[in-house]
Amino acid sequence: MRKRNLLTAVLTGIGIGIPVALICMICIGGWNPIVMEFLVWTIASALFGVLSAVTFSNDKMNLVLATALHCIGCLLITVGACAIIGYADNFFEILVAIAPVFAIVYVAIYSVSFISMKINAKKANEALSKK
Repeated sequence: MRKRNLLTAVLTGIGIGIPVALICMICIGGWNPIVMEFLVWTIASALFGVLSAVTFSNDKMNLVLATALHCIGCLLITVGACAIIGYADNFFEILVAIAPVFAIVYVAIYSVSFISMKINAKKANEALSKK
């Protein structure tokens, strides 16, 4: 099995398995804090996916703007999820706790994306100059 097919199978399994698991948890154990937390993070994950599709498929936005909007959107979704679940007493407390993590992750993702794009552009330019 190719790696891409394996990844597709894993993601399909997660996409089907999570709602089924959530329904089973509710049917077996009823509504409780664990089910609520699982549901909140499932919805947050879906919102992360929608945000990714909207920001990174927009050809009118450059990578810096798309990455910044995606980061801010994901940060707000995460802060909202944490607030709903009750991880802290207020939004500011949550924001202070997770903002540094977001900053590190997004700097790393942007840096890797930027370097990758530069390498691909260099290869494309070399291939064009050979013709």
